[in-house]
Amino acid sequence: MHFHIIDSQTTYRRLLAAEDEATRRAIFVEELVQPFSGLVRIFGGDGEAAFAQWGMSPGQFSGEQRAQTEAVFKGLEAANAWQRAAQALERGREAFAPFADRIPLDNIVFALLIADLSTGPTADEGYTGFGGIPGWIMTVYGSATEYNLARVEACTVHELHHNVLGAVQPRNIMTETTVADYLVLEGLAESFAAELYGAELIGPWVTNLPEDQVEIARRVIGENLAATGFNTIRAYIFGDAIVQKYMDMPPVGVPPYAGYALGYRVVQAYLRRTGKSVAEATFAPTGEIIEESGVFA
Repeated sequence: MHFHIIDSQTTYRRLLAAEDEATRRAIFVEELVQPFSGLVRIFGGDGEAAFAQWGMSPGQFSGEQRAQTEAVFKGLEAANAWQRAAQALERGREAFAPFADRIPLDNIVFALLIADLSTGPTADEGYTGFGGIPGWIMTVYGSATEYNLARVEACTVHELHHNVLGAVQPRNIMTETTVADYLVLEGLAESFAAELYGAELIGPWVTNLPEDQVEIARRVIGENLAATGFNTIRAYIFGDAIVQKYMDMPPVGVPPYAGYALGYRVVQAYLRRTGKSVAEATFAPTGEIIEESGVFA
């Protein structure tokens, strides 16, 4: 695995210093959009349009949006976030080093990015990431708080794990992936973060599920582990409140982010029972992890 780390820190300085819209757009497209052109092609459509859909545009650096963008940038810079993210990638690579010959993933483009997350499902947390397609990783911040800045590394290696798993066990998420697959996928990624950086730094989507709702989630999701179809999967992973508000989908009786929380419990139980590391477990079939965990027994 080789990382092509985009120097978005320098790019953001240039964008904040640019005096006109044309200059900002040229910098934004050349230095942020173009490195992810391969990812955009997979989704289809125009690069700028895709980034805008993800909450990123040249408009972040002028007008009403500028102050928020600058505040996030300064927070990330003060926390040495760019250096820490790069170090996290290296630590993640080291964890997979004994299995390098089994991972068909040569090059990964990475950037730590600033986006407007205020209208999305991670607005409260202020950070998110994307690593679901091998070859590209984004760690994304919409605010800079003590809570989310502490999780730069954990978020980054979470997304790195998605990249590795996607290369090791490729599946068409629209037609082949099951609820069980996605549950385990998220559980492995968050367990990787916990293994490298401590369980105290895992994401709120894992820790915020009240214990009295765990059994509800276990029962409903357990009855639908074999379900397929991306919208169906999202309903069981993200939960009713998220899919109703942001995806215009009907409820299925699952608490918010229950799939993440339950997936983490499944993988943690599997690791305890088998003594494997997360890197080793990455190569295990979904069915083995589900069964050995005993969570749905």
